[in-house]
Amino acid sequence: MNNINLKVAEKIGSIARKTLSQRDMFILMRRVIRNSLRHKAQIRAERSIFRRQAAKLKPFLPFAQRQMDMLLDKSKRHREDDLKVIKQGLVGFGYNLIRDAEGAYEAIGFSGMCDLLSINPMHREEAGRNAKSLADLIYVARLEDSVSPKSEAWGEGGPLFEACFLAMIEWINTAPDKDLPDLFEPGAPFGPTLPPVLTVVEGGKPQ
Repeated sequence: MNNINLKVAEKIGSIARKTLSQRDMFILMRRVIRNSLRHKAQIRAERSIFRRQAAKLKPFLPFAQRQMDMLLDKSKRHREDDLKVIKQGLVGFGYNLIRDAEGAYEAIGFSGMCDLLSINPMHREEAGRNAKSLADLIYVARLEDSVSPKSEAWGEGGPLFEACFLAMIEWINTAPDKDLPDLFEPGAPFGPTLPPVLTVVEGGKPQ
């Protein structure tokens, strides 16, 4: 861990030792996730510089092959340890959010959570009917920062969504096969549609 990460960790630790409300703790966690994602994007931008430099050497192949390979290797390894620490932190936050281990959703309440997540008032009525948990708001419905336009690309969304997404990818990659859902079973997203369940009402028709 570099000096910057150590200082940040120490600061967070000192804050966490104080008596904070669920609201303040949630705001702090969201801020840390935002900063982590910003540093992650910065590292990826720095890596892309090496790839662009390598691409400029293509006209000089095969004489520039060695230098090109070195640059491409740098693009994969640059600040590798920093990126690993950042990803581990984001995955941890993602698991925490999905499970809502601190009970933030219940403590802060639906309306207060919508305010903290900057959810568009137009989306709140529907969210109030469908969302039963913090994960429903930030991961399933992707409503964080819905007052502002955001990318709809796969894996992209608000900062908290991205942390949850990384946690889910980590779980899929590391969980035993027996613990993973079968996406092609009847009723699953890619499986056959289940027939409607019919019930017989006394004195009436099957429904």
